[in-house]
Amino acid sequence: MQGIGGRSPSVEDLSSSDQTEKSWLDSSPSAMARMLAVWASWFHSGVGSRRGGLDREPVENSQIQKDGIKGTYRVDVDIPADDWVNITKFYDVLIFNTEHWWGPDKFPKGTPLVFYKGGKPIEPPLDIFNGLKVVLKSVASYIEREVPSKTLKLWRTQSPRHFDGGEWDHNGSCMSDRLLEEHELDSWFDPRFSGVNKEARLVNSAIREALVNTDIQLLNLTYMSEFRADAHPAIWLGKKDAVAVWGQDCMHWCLPGVPDTWVDILAARISHYFKQGKG
Repeated sequence: MQGIGGRSPSVEDLSSSDQTEKSWLDSSPSAMARMLAVWASWFHSGVGSRRGGLDREPVENSQIQKDGIKGTYRVDVDIPADDWVNITKFYDVLIFNTEHWWGPDKFPKGTPLVFYKGGKPIEPPLDIFNGLKVVLKSVASYIEREVPSKTLKLWRTQSPRHFDGGEWDHNGSCMSDRLLEEHELDSWFDPRFSGVNKEARLVNSAIREALVNTDIQLLNLTYMSEFRADAHPAIWLGKKDAVAVWGQDCMHWCLPGVPDTWVDILAARISHYFKQGKG
């Protein structure tokens, strides 16, 4: 989750090198704006060593169960995480996103997510995608209830990957040097075809469902990014054996590049909102 405060999208970066939390102060004479970016999970998750609400390690079982489960990650869908819930009334703009923590590869069968409500595991147990849907609806409901109506609330859609021929750990390649054509997009990304890049549209469908009848606006950056199979770093590193060293990186983007366009779109949305006098 990210919170952005102030009424001008033009800011000067005055942040420290802290990668977890950064703050900016607008230096223009016409407005003073505080902006804050926070790495945070949506809802409280488990106990012990945590980073932004996520346990670093699963809670181990005293003995491995017959189904091979070694431990679990607890997600309380009805308890907001402390690291963002207490700042929602201060900022003029709040931007939410799911990142890529909801893939089966992040939480394999041996150490799954277990979703809790009211302090008890949800029964029957939810798989990772249906658990995500419950979390999204809980978050959207909390935002509607607790965040001031004048706050601009945006939910950014997923950043697509462009693996070809398999997942990152199953001989998948992210070495394209060309833009995709529009007629190719569905075969790459549509969940109906069960391709390796279906995650973005699948999660986006859950986001859209959760935002129905709320004033949270969708910031759709997925479609424009789907074309840019050529914009990931591995093929452009220009070093011998770069892929062997850095891997098939389809998660990140070249800079300058696609993320700069995202920022331009975001700045335009924020500027338009406040020029209308809604904030």
